[in-house]
Amino acid sequence: MEKELMMDYVNDLKQIKETIRQNQNKAMLVVNSAMIMTYYEIGTIINKRKTWGSKYIERLSNDLKEYGRGYSYDQLKRMAQFASFFTLNEIRAQPVPQISWGSIITIMQKSNTHDEMLWYINATYQNRWSRNMVLNQIEMKAYERSLIKPSTTSITRSDELTSEVFKDTYVFDFLDKENIKTEKDLKKQLIDNVIKFLQELGPGFSLVGKEYKLVTPTKEDFYIDLLMYHVKIHAYVVIEVKIGKFNPSDLGQLIFYVNATDDLERSDKDDETIGLLLCKDADEYVAKTSLNKNQLKLGISKYKLLEDIPSYLERRLREIKDKEE
Repeated sequence: MEKELMMDYVNDLKQIKETIRQNQNKAMLVVNSAMIMTYYEIGTIINKRKTWGSKYIERLSNDLKEYGRGYSYDQLKRMAQFASFFTLNEIRAQPVPQISWGSIITIMQKSNTHDEMLWYINATYQNRWSRNMVLNQIEMKAYERSLIKPSTTSITRSDELTSEVFKDTYVFDFLDKENIKTEKDLKKQLIDNVIKFLQELGPGFSLVGKEYKLVTPTKEDFYIDLLMYHVKIHAYVVIEVKIGKFNPSDLGQLIFYVNATDDLERSDKDDETIGLLLCKDADEYVAKTSLNKNQLKLGISKYKLLEDIPSYLERRLREIKDKEE
C-alpha cells in the first residue's frame, strides 16, 4: 500500500510541477508582452519631442532612475527607435510583444529593411529562437535565403505544411570542411552537431536515427543516411547526403528509401514519407528535370558553408531579379 501511495505522490508531484511550469511560462509571456507595449508607448511619447534634442532623453533617464536600469539613456533611445520602426497596427498584427526585448533590439540593429525586421520577428516567434540564435540566423543570411523559393522539389506549393520543410539552401556553419573527405565524414559532423543541424532544418524536425536500418521482407538490409520525423506534419523525412554535385542517379536510391519507409515504417497515423537529397551543389535544370512528373514528395537542396553564402546569394538573387524584369 505504501508503495502505491508513493507512486501516487510522485505522479501528483510531477503533475503539480508541470502545472507550475506551464503557468510560470504563461505569466512570463504576459509580463513580457506588457513590458514591450510599455516600451512602445514610452518610445511614442519620446518621438513626439524629437525637436527637443538629446537633452530631453538625458533628463528623462535621470528622472526615471527610481524604476531601475531599464530606463537608461541608451534604453530610452532604443524605445524611440522601436516606436519609429513599427506602427501600432503592425505591433498588433505581428507577434512582436511575444519576442524578448533583447531579440527585438538585435533585429532592429542588424536588419537592413523593414520587411527584413518583420520577417525575423515572425521567424523568431515561430522557431522560438533565443537572442543568440537570432544573431546566428542573421549572420547566416536566413532572410535573404528565404527570398529564394525552392524550385527543385516535387511538393506542390498548395501543400502549405510540407512546402515549409524545404529550403533552397541550408547553411551548416559548424562543418569543418577540411575533415570532410567522404559522405560518412559529413554524416558524422551533422550528428556531432545535431542541435545546430536540427535548428537549421527548421521547427518540427526530430532525429529518428543515423544510418537507419531497413529490413525488407526478403531479409535484405538497407541503411538510410538520416531518418527524421516531422512532428508538425506527422511524416517521416528521409535525408540522403552527398558531398558532391547532384547526379540524377542519386535520386533512385532516395526514391527507394522513401517507398520502403512508407511500406515498412509508416503507420496509419503518418502522412506520406518525404525525401530530401542534400548535396553540395545542383544544376537547377538537371534537378528539376529529374523530379519532373514524380509523384512522391521529394526535394533536392544545397548545403553551404558560411563562407560560401555571400557569393551564392548574390548570384541567385540577381538571377531572380533578371527573371522578374
